[in-house]
Amino acid sequence: MGNLHGTAGAPILELIVKNSLGNVLIIVTRYFGGILLGTGGLVRAYTSVAKKGIEEANIILKKQGRQARVFVEYEEVEKFKYYCRKHEINIKKEEYSDKVIFFIEMTIEGFEKMKIEIDNLRLKIIKIDKMEEKYI
Repeated sequence: MGNLHGTAGAPILELIVKNSLGNVLIIVTRYFGGILLGTGGLVRAYTSVAKKGIEEANIILKKQGRQARVFVEYEEVEKFKYYCRKHEINIKKEEYSDKVIFFIEMTIEGFEKMKIEIDNLRLKIIKIDKMEEKYI
């Protein structure tokens, strides 16, 4: 493939930057063009198709997060679930035995805030185990 003098890559990259996107792949397949469309026509074609793709894409915002295991007394389960809903903490799984174990994920900021607020709320949380960090 020959050098298109920035007719594809530069305009598409500009759209990506302008829309503050990361971890994205845009593929434009050209079946017709080149000399017949000219440089301006190619730029308009690539830009138009890439823009339409961005507009129709399902864009997902991900933040650096943390998974944790929280051990809770039975009498605190509903209070803890309410806290999670209110603070956008995702409960991935619950296990019931002599205690309730919640497997949760949240932003790192949310995790640090939760550790502080739990004492203020007087939630009877037995233990919080940090697990892995991941994008959520």
